[in-house]
Amino acid sequence: MKTATTGQPSCSIQATLDIVGDRWTLLILRDLFRGVRRFSAMQHDLGIARNMLADRLGRLVDAGVVAKEPYQHRPVRYDYVLTAKGLDLSNSLLALMAWGDRWCHDGDAPTVLVHADCGTPLEIATRCPACDEPVSPTRIRSRSSRSEELVAAATVTTFQQQPTNGGAL
Repeated sequence: MKTATTGQPSCSIQATLDIVGDRWTLLILRDLFRGVRRFSAMQHDLGIARNMLADRLGRLVDAGVVAKEPYQHRPVRYDYVLTAKGLDLSNSLLALMAWGDRWCHDGDAPTVLVHADCGTPLEIATRCPACDEPVSPTRIRSRSSRSEELVAAATVTTFQQQPTNGGAL
């Protein structure tokens, strides 16, 4: 659903999927996080057609998720690097990876991510910044960020039973 005033998706998940929501784009992002920066290396690693790779990289550049940095001038060739906006996708990719490890590989992760400084395997957790407690998906609720809708949402929440999906999204 798009908003009437901006034409933008009213859901942040939809807005994100409009930018990164296809298989090739997510795999390109995975490669970029792994340090694969050159077009030819990405094409070789992914086995993707040149035109598809060029299209997906172009979309990521246009969205400000990736930047092109020339590494050769005759002919001009580029490294593709994640911008701050692209780096912010890290947790999303980590969550997809953790889900795949658990449900597609029976908990036997094909790749383990570790802290670069000490080598300890990383954990993915959602924590409350106020009480520093871990928060399970069933303990997450959503509410509108618009102040006039907060009162209405609080009133509706008072009369609803607990949603079967945890109510997070």
